[in-house]
Amino acid sequence: MILILSQSSMEPTTEEVMDCLEALGEPCVRLNGEDLDGDAALRFRVEAGTADLAFEVDGVELPLAEAGAVWFRRWLHERRAEISPSLLTAQDNPKLDYELRRHLTLESRKLSDFIFSRLAGLPWLSHPHRASLNKLDTLNRAAQAGFATPATLVTTEREALRRFCETHGTVITKPAGEVEMFLDGERSHFLFTTTLDLAAVDALPARFAPSLFQEMVDKAYELRIFYLAGECHAMAIFSQADPQTQTDFRRYNRERPNRMVPYRLRPPTEDRIRRLMADLGLETGSLDLLQTRDGREVFLEINPVGQFGMVSKPCNYGLEKKVAQLLMRKAADGRRS
Repeated sequence: MILILSQSSMEPTTEEVMDCLEALGEPCVRLNGEDLDGDAALRFRVEAGTADLAFEVDGVELPLAEAGAVWFRRWLHERRAEISPSLLTAQDNPKLDYELRRHLTLESRKLSDFIFSRLAGLPWLSHPHRASLNKLDTLNRAAQAGFATPATLVTTEREALRRFCETHGTVITKPAGEVEMFLDGERSHFLFTTTLDLAAVDALPARFAPSLFQEMVDKAYELRIFYLAGECHAMAIFSQADPQTQTDFRRYNRERPNRMVPYRLRPPTEDRIRRLMADLGLETGSLDLLQTRDGREVFLEINPVGQFGMVSKPCNYGLEKKVAQLLMRKAADGRRS
């Protein structure tokens, strides 16, 4: 049996992999991180004299002891309990509200750590300890693997940024960590990659929070690569054809979507990707590269638990079945060991 650890029930790609497992005759069970957030009636037992990990969700016991392999898709959302009824009384006290949310997050983390430790002896596809990379460390490792990388600056000083901008022209800024979405009532705010010219830099305060800046690469198109157990499945995204998506293709134009086509990577690029993923201890992940107008491939970043449906469907790669088959091989290896 395959155990799937996901973030929520609203993950279509995860469901498609589950459909493939069922069609191939491999049973699977799914535990969502949101179940730990109070969205489900959850009961968890640690009983004397037994080593079994027993979970009951909405009256249904999950036979975790039968798991032969684990697929870690995603897990808890860090901003948990944002709408928890138990916290409504604290909304007029911001400090108390923050402390209560922090406490609930830490409680869930401790439970999560125990779950992961009890499953440590099984084969995993992706792992929570490698689910969030340090973006700057990954850039450094990519350069060591032979990739071209953008000139990068992290600073708190406007003048340092101004000098960087004078050297490289227009620059971009993006989070040094995870890309977050912030909710404000009915409105949502997303941290897109944003361009800055000298005028925008001069409008900044003399000091600001530590921020990441990079040279703006003159790209011809973008590359999204889903890496799976040594194989690279690449797609070209022609985001430059639309002003709305030129800087960040995640500013999706639903009425006029970017053209996306299968892409054949150069053999040296595939070799660099394999070296980099081995160095990071990753068996799977989504990589972002740029193809420049002068013919270079520039590395940007890796998401170890990135979505792959957006690559699989337009390119007809059938990645959902490939992931299911890999999980089945891992479960078979786990049963033999």
